Amino acid sequence: MLDGGDRMLDTRTAAVGEPGTGAPATVGGVTRLVLIHGRDSGDVDADAVEQRWLDALDAGLDAIGSDLRLTDDDATFVHYGAMLDAASDDLPLPPVTTHAVARPDGYLPLPPVTTHAVARPDGYLPLLAGLDVDRLRFTLDVSREVLAAYGSAPADPPTQDVAAAETVASEGLVGDALARTLAAALATVDRLVPGLSGAVVLLLTHDVYTYLHDAEARAAVDAGVLAALPVDEPAVIVAHSLGAVVAYQVLRSAAAAGRDVPLLVSLGAPLAIRAVQDAVAALAPPGWPEPVDRWVAVRDPRDLLTLHDLTPETFPLDPPGPGVENQHVRNEALLRHAAATVRDGRPAGYAATPEVAALLSGVLGR
Repeated sequence: MLDGGDRMLDTRTAAVGEPGTGAPATVGGVTRLVLIHGRDSGDVDADAVEQRWLDALDAGLDAIGSDLRLTDDDATFVHYGAMLDAASDDLPLPPVTTHAVARPDGYLPLPPVTTHAVARPDGYLPLLAGLDVDRLRFTLDVSREVLAAYGSAPADPPTQDVAAAETVASEGLVGDALARTLAAALATVDRLVPGLSGAVVLLLTHDVYTYLHDAEARAAVDAGVLAALPVDEPAVIVAHSLGAVVAYQVLRSAAAAGRDVPLLVSLGAPLAIRAVQDAVAALAPPGWPEPVDRWVAVRDPRDLLTLHDLTPETFPLDPPGPGVENQHVRNEALLRHAAATVRDGRPAGYAATPEVAALLSGVLGR
């Protein structure tokens, strides 16, 4: 997310070059690197999130002995968190801007997101008050799949009259049976899944649901990502978590026709989670994104926010294209899901892994 005063989709640029020279690393005209964050950005400062990504990528490149380094001019970092915040809070969507650093007036700061629900006697129920039935069901489906992947699933949600459930949810009453079932599932994640919390699942599904079900927010985010893709040169895209869903949605759209993407690297993509996949399919039949020559799906098998490789069975595409390549890595970040963070004073996360560095170094020629 951006600072509460900066509700815009933000793209930043960074240069690809050799240390100390500023010389661009170019092979076959490939100079553009497009980075799309996920839900775990954490910082409210887009500059800090961007720098964390660049530091992590540089750490991976250094680990494989590459002289490729990332600075500040020539790759694009897309930050859409504030856009989804505005949509979730029913505020007017801010204009999509490119290379924006100014912070417009007129928006009050948002309170920080806290994850202390489990310390309360009523657990997660207060966080679920006012959520509509469809959002509750989506979050419950994801929670149950996470638990099933770990070998434990909560009881089936009770059957109830949908109209009555909608009435209860619209009044914000947390006694609704569906909300209670979800609260129990999230609490079960806390108890049974090491290294993961129900609060993290709730935060992830919140933004994924908003993007996939709010047409206005999705259109604004998609337009900003599309604007970051050059029309006159190839682009290598690295997209994390929800960002991978966004990248796929944009690249399979008619608006992306003619773009040239020799490599798409998805980091911890949740596209094989059934609830996410069903929502994606409801927008358009899943097929290979036409601009993409090669797609490598990177994940840590311990990452329970990703769950599955992207295979013809877990993520069927028609047309299938050349097929998604799956690359397993060791993500040393906490929860095994973050793209770029700091652990023990060093960059960590998917972006810092040598496997991701090797992919980028190979296509950029260093």
